[in-house]
Amino acid sequence: MSTKRISITEIILWLFVFALIVISLSPLALGFKIKSDYSLLINDLSEISQVDIQLISYEQGFFSSDAVLAVSVPNLQEQLQFKENIVHGPIYLGLISQGELPFVAAVVKGQLDVSSSQEDLIEQIFAGNNPLVYQATIDFSGDLSAQFYIPSVDASFEDEFGPVHIQSAGVIMNQHYSSTTGLMNGDMQMPVFKVESEVLTMKADSISVSFSGSMGGNDIMIGDSVVSMNLLNIDSSEDQFAVRDLVVRSVTSENAGLINSNSRVEAREMLASNQKFGPLVLNMSINGINAESLNQLQDIQTELEEKLQQGLPPEQINAMMTGQIMAIMPDLIKQAEIKVNPLSVDSELGKLEADLDFTLEGIDSDTPADPMFLLGAINLDLNFSIDEQLLKQFVSWELENNEQADVSFGSDKNKKIEADIPLEQKVAENIQGMLDENWLVMNEGVYLSKISMHQGELIINEKPVDPMQQIMSSMGGGAPVTP
Repeated sequence: MSTKRISITEIILWLFVFALIVISLSPLALGFKIKSDYSLLINDLSEISQVDIQLISYEQGFFSSDAVLAVSVPNLQEQLQFKENIVHGPIYLGLISQGELPFVAAVVKGQLDVSSSQEDLIEQIFAGNNPLVYQATIDFSGDLSAQFYIPSVDASFEDEFGPVHIQSAGVIMNQHYSSTTGLMNGDMQMPVFKVESEVLTMKADSISVSFSGSMGGNDIMIGDSVVSMNLLNIDSSEDQFAVRDLVVRSVTSENAGLINSNSRVEAREMLASNQKFGPLVLNMSINGINAESLNQLQDIQTELEEKLQQGLPPEQINAMMTGQIMAIMPDLIKQAEIKVNPLSVDSELGKLEADLDFTLEGIDSDTPADPMFLLGAINLDLNFSIDEQLLKQFVSWELENNEQADVSFGSDKNKKIEADIPLEQKVAENIQGMLDENWLVMNEGVYLSKISMHQGELIINEKPVDPMQQIMSSMGGGAPVTP
């Protein structure tokens, strides 16, 4: 009796059949795992992005599943909903055409679910295209890589003021999230965006955003971000605002429960009220903010918004919240350090330069709510210089803004008297008031201010001043505009 021998061909055939069975059943097995993992992934993304994202429904299939996400955006009454089709791995051949390996746990294809109230406007702008589509891949370690796309637009329609034309080259956003490290990074590119209407013309060129960060030990997002823009031009019938080569960099870190941040803003040129400014530079650091107290402050802000939505009067809410905020403030800022070095603005009207160094000393949770004690904890050094014509422009803007804000206050007689005073006269009176109060001194056409405060002693332009008296005087309502 001879033993049957199995050939190599048969072994390969059985291995091939076994592989087919495994590959066929893998999507079903992965489907169960993805269903349990996907809700956890959504919770992680909601927490790290600090946006409320909820998994509304999940219908599991053999090769793919369907899901619906709801995203609550601040100051937007309606939730945004997204329809998703989740293709189960372990192989998705469609990735090959995108230059990627086909071995993934899942591929998510999603798009914005346009509500009936938005359909007409979306149809006018996007000509039948969905306004936001995306694809995300989830690898076997749980990491997610996504690309979002807003299609190009070239549309015209009518609004209440007349014809409107919108043109955009589209927007591309990339995002990567690591479930193992908690690190999220991404970028956004918008080549061009234009809006033309009867009341406003706006153009933005080469907007770019990049970020990298993770959730800190106190559930606060920390990391780096860069925002750049070649041009933003807004032209209305009344005024024009433009900025060129704007770059905003921000770095945030957490150390021993304290939040440290540094921001730098640079712009080559800015146009406002027919005046050119630039280059502009602002470098500011805020360090030593207590993370736990900052979370408590955010909770109070959330509670305040909820009470406003309930219809409670703002005055009543402010009275309720003031005590809570004041109780948090000592711990929040007891180790705070603020530095501005430099603030520099060049312009056709002159130059502004300033630097600031601010710290607190001896503040803790047992600090009494005594204004004199708090004033004694301040360490402050401020140096400020501005050319005369530039100061006049800034004061002019401040007065115009104040007039708009106070349009509902005061008697008709006082309003008429105030309106009859030329703006140039008001500007001159305010600057003279700052000189009389010693907030400013003049030196060869340049206004200077040097303010220091240490151990409760306030010195303004080399003259000692009673800090409490100065505060009470400023609160009296008759103080001039200060620099």
